[in-house]
Amino acid sequence: MAAAEAAAGPAVELVFGDPQAPTALRVAAAGGETMAVPANTPLGSLWKVFMHVYLSASARSVGDYRCTGGDPGEEAYCCAPGESIGRDEALARSCGLYFKPRRLGVSAAAWRAWWTRQAPGAPAWLFDLDKLQPATEVSVASLLAAFAAIDGEHRRTTMAALQRVSLEPRARPLLSHLGNRLRVKTWSWHDGKGRRIGGFAGWLSDGTPLWLRGSGSSAQVIEQTAPWLAGSLPQPTPPDEDCVRVRFFSRYPLSEVLVDGRPAAEGPLRGRVEARFVNARRLFFASSGELGLSRPGGRPVITGRVGLNDYVARVVQREAGAEPPAAARALAVAARTYLVRHAGHGGGCYEIEDDSRTQRVSPAPPDSASLRVAQWSDGLVLGGVAGRYHQTRSAPQQLSWQAAVAGAAEGARWDQILEHAYGGAGFTVAGDADAGECQPLARAENWLAGRQAGWKRRLAGVPGFEAPVPLPRVCRLEHGNPYADIERGRIYATGIGSTNERLTLAHEYLHFALANHPRGRDEDFVEETARSLLGTP
Repeated sequence: MAAAEAAAGPAVELVFGDPQAPTALRVAAAGGETMAVPANTPLGSLWKVFMHVYLSASARSVGDYRCTGGDPGEEAYCCAPGESIGRDEALARSCGLYFKPRRLGVSAAAWRAWWTRQAPGAPAWLFDLDKLQPATEVSVASLLAAFAAIDGEHRRTTMAALQRVSLEPRARPLLSHLGNRLRVKTWSWHDGKGRRIGGFAGWLSDGTPLWLRGSGSSAQVIEQTAPWLAGSLPQPTPPDEDCVRVRFFSRYPLSEVLVDGRPAAEGPLRGRVEARFVNARRLFFASSGELGLSRPGGRPVITGRVGLNDYVARVVQREAGAEPPAAARALAVAARTYLVRHAGHGGGCYEIEDDSRTQRVSPAPPDSASLRVAQWSDGLVLGGVAGRYHQTRSAPQQLSWQAAVAGAAEGARWDQILEHAYGGAGFTVAGDADAGECQPLARAENWLAGRQAGWKRRLAGVPGFEAPVPLPRVCRLEHGNPYADIERGRIYATGIGSTNERLTLAHEYLHFALANHPRGRDEDFVEETARSLLGTP
């Protein structure tokens, strides 16, 4: 038994769940067995997670760290000489130089005051800025408690940045074997005898805290143990916050819509829906209010507003199905990529038609297997490709479902199927667009500048309103949803050519102007305020 374990590599310690009663496992190639929660762990580079939370939540305008070549050992984790690195990338790449408190102007008093106010139940060591050092030893239970004490809003921002970790080469095995279920920071240090130890810690995609430790650097531990972990970690249900608006049956006009056997009124559809088409066909499906009926020009039209994972699951269900899992997971990433590259935008949602010329979407709620397939790759898209696919035909930069099924039967993983189909395209995260140079949209910037004075007068009495100075840059958005990058003073948008585009620009501007408002991150409140400014119903 010992010889077999030595050949496969030593076991790792894994702890996750409620900090008051966590699950603790010793995981090896043969499986996992319960154990006592380990006593202590060094923080290693995990201190950067808490600094990221603090910076993100305080909406501080912090300049990028510029690499000069003066500290090549540390800058190897940051950027090449002459280049710069921002906050989210610095966390993913473990750039300690970015997060140094002195560079950021973070004082011990301000740190203690903020954490005492925001996370009063956190362990005492988190309130002491001087304790945020790699060598600081803390109990594993208290580390999980620190992660759990960060409130949902602040945690989501840092979790979003941590999605990039699994995209880094050193952590890529986690993505291959676990999908995108982890939001973790890697760490490495040494034990009391000077031996190298490492692992990762953070959250599952549903906010469950976790910690892992093994022998060797974090990269060595991950490479060795990633294939073992899928059976020991639960598959979480991540929040489905991004939204998609779908116009169903765009090429098949409807003649009538019934709910529970009666003619449907305009508005949300709830119950058993019967869609009757002009071509005399009928389709039955259920709706719980996510689908709605309108009658523009007197003709019934069904639209839906669903979460991004829900949408991807509906595509998988309509186009292929959830088996075999590796092929279905590959299709889910392709479908999400296609949406991000080709959808329009409005009201903070992707907008796309249910059409064979784009991709077909089931009006029926997705089955649990299809939803698990979509959640496996939560947020993942392919970089630099359009995400095209076909049932049977293979082509350059196009996934064939038939070929994907054959690849899965031969033992190919989901990511290997995608790499084969799309010529080695890498992965990124939906909405993580254009983190590099800004391609300015001059007309949009001029439009925004011309309206700020009037908006300032109208919003002067709103608590927390502060007109941003200087005005945010407006940068071209190549793909994904428009967003405000407060750290860099940028808005990524598509222009001002339509009412929706102007509304979106006003919406993202308000994320700057209302950063200190009690509801400044409430998307419904921000959208309502933007519509009021533009007089849009």
